[in-house]
Amino acid sequence: MTFFEPQIYARSLKVLSLVLGVAMVSACSGDGRSGPRATGTEPNSRQFTINESLATVSFAGGSTLNLTESFGSGAFRPFSGSNDVFYTISDRGPTIDCADSQAAIGVANFCGASSGSIFAIPSYTPKIVKWQLSGIGAALKLEQVSVLPLTGGSNGVEVNGLPNRASDKAFGPDGVELQPTANGIDPEALVVLDNGKYWLAEENSPSLVLVDTDGRILQRQVPSGTINEVGGANYTVSDAILPAIFSRRKTGRGIEALALTPDNAFLYFIMQGPLANPDADTADTSRVVRIGKVALNSDGTPSAMVGEYLYRLDPPSNFAIKSTNKGDLDSNGDFLPQNVVTINEAVALAEDYLVVVEQARNVSKYFRINLADATNILNTGAGAVGTVPSAEQQDIFSDTKFVVKQLGFDSLTMPLPSTIDPLPENIEGMALLDSNFAVLLNDNQYGIYGDASIAAVLPIGAFVVQSSAPVAVSLTYNNATTSASYKLASTSFGANAATSVAADSTNGQMFVVNNETNAVDVWDISTPLAPPTSNSQLNLAAAATDAGITIGAPKWVAVGGEYAAVAINNVNPQADGIVALYSLADLSLVDTFSVGAAPKMAVFDLLSSRILVANEGVPSDDYASDPVGSVTVIDIGDGVDSATVTTIGFADFNVGSSRGTELPTGVRIFGANNPTVAQDLEPEHITVSLDNNKAFVTLQENNAVAVIDLDGLSIDRIVALGSKDFGVAGNELDVNDDNAINIRNWDGVYGLYQPDGIASYRFANKNYFVTANEGKARENSVFTEAVRAQDLGVFGNPDVDSSNPSALAAQDSSQLGRLFVSTKSGDTDNDGDIDQISAFGARSFSIWSEQGELMYDSGSDLANFTKTLVNSGFNDRDQGSDESGAKPKGITLLSSSSRIYAFISLQRTGGIAVYDITSPLGVQFIQYVNNRNFSLNPSADVGDIGADGITAFFIDDNGYIAVANASTGNVQVLQIDPGVSE
Repeated sequence: MTFFEPQIYARSLKVLSLVLGVAMVSACSGDGRSGPRATGTEPNSRQFTINESLATVSFAGGSTLNLTESFGSGAFRPFSGSNDVFYTISDRGPTIDCADSQAAIGVANFCGASSGSIFAIPSYTPKIVKWQLSGIGAALKLEQVSVLPLTGGSNGVEVNGLPNRASDKAFGPDGVELQPTANGIDPEALVVLDNGKYWLAEENSPSLVLVDTDGRILQRQVPSGTINEVGGANYTVSDAILPAIFSRRKTGRGIEALALTPDNAFLYFIMQGPLANPDADTADTSRVVRIGKVALNSDGTPSAMVGEYLYRLDPPSNFAIKSTNKGDLDSNGDFLPQNVVTINEAVALAEDYLVVVEQARNVSKYFRINLADATNILNTGAGAVGTVPSAEQQDIFSDTKFVVKQLGFDSLTMPLPSTIDPLPENIEGMALLDSNFAVLLNDNQYGIYGDASIAAVLPIGAFVVQSSAPVAVSLTYNNATTSASYKLASTSFGANAATSVAADSTNGQMFVVNNETNAVDVWDISTPLAPPTSNSQLNLAAAATDAGITIGAPKWVAVGGEYAAVAINNVNPQADGIVALYSLADLSLVDTFSVGAAPKMAVFDLLSSRILVANEGVPSDDYASDPVGSVTVIDIGDGVDSATVTTIGFADFNVGSSRGTELPTGVRIFGANNPTVAQDLEPEHITVSLDNNKAFVTLQENNAVAVIDLDGLSIDRIVALGSKDFGVAGNELDVNDDNAINIRNWDGVYGLYQPDGIASYRFANKNYFVTANEGKARENSVFTEAVRAQDLGVFGNPDVDSSNPSALAAQDSSQLGRLFVSTKSGDTDNDGDIDQISAFGARSFSIWSEQGELMYDSGSDLANFTKTLVNSGFNDRDQGSDESGAKPKGITLLSSSSRIYAFISLQRTGGIAVYDITSPLGVQFIQYVNNRNFSLNPSADVGDIGADGITAFFIDDNGYIAVANASTGNVQVLQIDPGVSE
């Protein structure tokens, strides 16, 4: 069973590879294993159900439960041991959250007015269990070798799982409140040292616990200043290792994961979730989790805390696909709250190279992470108690790098072997058996809710175990060794002297659409970071003569094979335009081709045998002329002299035509003079799938994407993109240009995606397209749909339905009233008023399946990250907050070390956002860079303004990004640091 396929462009690099995708791996039951053969039983894909009776417990006034043992709070296989032996740890015993007493035992308010936990067996003793796999193939079996109860130091008295803190309320099955105890521990993870001793992670304090080979607790390391909470314990307690900040764990969210380097030199611990720093509300909404690194002595005792790092959790939207109701969604089909996402387990493959298990409910994700490339915040302000704002209150730092994080396996999109049932909730134990197989165990909560204890042996190792730790690409502005600006001395500010850019790596030249002079400038980039003082231009006049038309402005330039293709408007934008083809060798005109009205973008397919053109077909300002939108395909595969030109229109989707019923209702069709569908659809940008079979075309004003079948030269489908709910956590925005930053949710307010830039890639043998969701209103002299929200209900505009939660705020210019919204979208019940207040653009970038399923959206990332990094420059000095925010505009993709990265230009704020998008459900923010100095007036800003077209190119095995900045009229070229050396 093949999970990934190689995806290859036409060229490759030594350092920054252009091979898109991940190497082929196999994951069928009993598949071959990579790396040297391990000693012991050879694992294969099998699932074991473990049923071991624990006790029968009756609850006062409620149910009687037959409880079973739970083994899956943590798991570990020593690297020095046999691959068929692993260890697990149980937690504090069967407990029920007081808030769940009705569901669990049939008694509401069992704890009275108190919050806390019900301990079904208060005397339960946590235990370490040793397991062994044996047998061959289908006869593989799992056996319990030994059970080691934990005892308290020298007196040998078994410990229990009761809380240490008086604030953590506990109740017995009789409803009586239980007193805290210094000897109570709640284990959640374990590792086994080569000397046979154990380190445990536990949540009560939280703490790290060293256990002898016979189960006796030797020492317990608690956060600085909290030793009194476990004073009186019958073993050594110390607060000399862990910083005080870790005492701020939210109840039930202590240390959840442990990892031990193979040489036993370092112990890593990871909090289950964000700290309550400064309060529990912060813990519930934050995505920031702390990782600690402790150096160990040769006998396994702790030497010192030597590292503290920040890890960013995925948002809940990365654990589900809402459009198909797959993954972790609530009963209403919405994403879960952020506080459901937790860290459950970790394995260290080498120093600072870990595998981490992150989970919502049923969906678990396995990330490779690298601490070496992250900032060590130990003994810094970010690591200290009292820092305002705290690390947990921030999504990004200007001077602190988060842990590099790359998805290896997820249980939602990657199929499991046929011998394995879907993974259950609460996967908390993972023992890596070898470089291919791991055993995963769930915490079945002692059968309280009827769940079984499952141990699944799965071939996921090949996805997460690689020879080196993950790294990420990076960019640096304003550095003579990493960036350079290409600009004509005559360029005027705001004249759109650089809107589209394309690069010819073979001949070392860059083409820039210059709308100030209606030219295509040609720059020598053979030494990319040393711009020449002068440039040349393509001869557009020759193209006009050859085509026999009077041309207007050039709109786009693309490079493919031996040619540069320029999309050029007719002087009458409602008449057919042309594509002019130039030789890259000598810049001479080769040929011209007539295309549709208002050609907006041209692109070559992956073989450079076809040129695809998005013809926008824009109406005249008075709507007297409204040409149809179309896509032209120029096939030059048999040579330019034998080229065939096919224009694909949308007339079949007109009302009453052959495909009229196929047009999704969400596609926005409107305008003056009651346009047809073919007239109203306006192709904007275009990309070709990596299998070269499909093209994806943005229909920006229509809030849709057309999928073109390149083999049949026909429209496969039109996809309506829908709208983004700005009332959902994670989708916050600033709606007011009031010189204040106020990023928040607005119930009843939605964003039309309306993408401009688009790109495509493949993952797991499937096509995906990626969009930069700029937003665009229809505005002409006789027709406009854009009004401020405060103008809804006046001046003949439709009113806001009174049931909309933001109806009153929309009337207030100090709240929602300044936001530009549509008068033509949001009437969901067709009664003439606005049910959903609809803004233009989603202020994000998104990933969609070929069928149009939304796989990922960056939510409020762009707002939050730019707020932190450009401060007063947020949303172009807040002046873009009422329109499109940072305004994501262009997008380009490239790959480095088998990772796929998206580079998104932000037109209003400026700069580039970088994301790892290798897996649509494993997207990770990498970096945001911007060189603007917002202390000056825009026309005098130091830096680049109006980031628009963006592309990647390669010279001498080095990768570069080129960004056309429309307002400042320059192209900024930035060298990409791939994070690895050749």
